[in-house]
Amino acid sequence: MKRMIYTSRYFLLMALLLMFFSCRSSKKGTGKDKDVTQPTQTVVTGNKNVSGKQEQQKAKIAAGTNFTSKVRVTLKQENKEITTNGTLRMRYDDVIQITLVDPILGVAEVGRMELSPDNVLVIDRVNKRYVSTTYEEFTELKSRDIDFATIQDFFWQEAQNSDQMSYTVPTRKPIQLDLKLSSKGNQANWNAHTTVSDKYVKTDANKLFSSMIGQ
Repeated sequence: MKRMIYTSRYFLLMALLLMFFSCRSSKKGTGKDKDVTQPTQTVVTGNKNVSGKQEQQKAKIAAGTNFTSKVRVTLKQENKEITTNGTLRMRYDDVIQITLVDPILGVAEVGRMELSPDNVLVIDRVNKRYVSTTYEEFTELKSRDIDFATIQDFFWQEAQNSDQMSYTVPTRKPIQLDLKLSSKGNQANWNAHTTVSDKYVKTDANKLFSSMIGQ
């Protein structure tokens, strides 16, 4: 049980840090564009030509397009390290969903992060608690002018163009996060929006983030 609680704690840290990483992607557009309905979104993807130089190509992604992948996550902080597996699922202009399983048994889900255009949801399955907030209410995102579109552009390009992502998070005790993707596809038979059981207790996102980032 002690190991499981430790795992759950670090899942929540990972989920919030993944949102924090979106700061690497510059925000496109302004709030004035939010009321405009656009069936497609233009993003930039990288391809290499015969000379080996990377050239930028624009690709239109239709709303509702799916991207799915298995993911292996490793977190390192000082002499502590934890690795577990999960899934990354994205439905363009709808949701970004990451689930992680128990690293010991590899079956039971220990946590889930679900980002939609208007909501940030993080679920701790082990301790039966969750965070449900908006980008405006989440201080760490609002202060950096981060919204769903910013995070989506970052994740979609990174996941499409690379099988491995590594970052060092500059906390008081730096954290190394490594993500490895495999079995990429476009499956559509998955539940995009999670309903939280009334057995779970809601937790304040700002307090949770502050306590973790200040460790």
